[in-house]
Amino acid sequence: MATPIKIAFAEDMPRYRRALIEGLKEFGVHCIGEAANGKELLKLRNLQDADVVLLDLEMPVMDGNETMELLMGDWPDAKVLVLSLHSDVLLANHYLSRGAKGYLSKDSVSGNIPLLANAITEIQTGHFYTDPSIQNSEITFTTRQVEIIPLMCQDLTNKQIDERLSITVRRVEKQRKRIYERVGAKSITSFLKYALRRGFDFIGGK
Repeated sequence: MATPIKIAFAEDMPRYRRALIEGLKEFGVHCIGEAANGKELLKLRNLQDADVVLLDLEMPVMDGNETMELLMGDWPDAKVLVLSLHSDVLLANHYLSRGAKGYLSKDSVSGNIPLLANAITEIQTGHFYTDPSIQNSEITFTTRQVEIIPLMCQDLTNKQIDERLSITVRRVEKQRKRIYERVGAKSITSFLKYALRRGFDFIGGK
């Protein structure tokens, strides 16, 4: 019988976290520590006994971005699998370049425990794993959206953006909605977190 793979898992949604943990047992993957945020994860006494660390990016108290920086500082050999709301190859490459061993979008994981188990197994055996659904994806923005994004990031209202660009408020609202949809954001707060992680290099028109 194969030796179980041990994971530690940081995810702020308890039901989602438990569903994945239970589903992974069927594939010989067992959770030895779970946390609702990065601060809790780093306090786990047996953290370094984990073969793979599953790390959600969007968490309260301490998000995945800050957690990963601290984790890799204390434990450079940690095998981290990032779970993200964003299906973005450049964002995936950003975390891989910082030391993560894998990147999966939550859309891909939902209802697909075998995919998650395969990613964990690949990482545990020394390989890298990038969500196959995003490897060839690229987020692009229209010329108008490239004009709007910096103004959004300055926290201007739709009316203020309308006045700057001489377009209707309704059109600004429509473009803002499309911008959010492209990066998987639901608000300006989550969009700014995404933008800061990407260093704003993601903005490019077509």
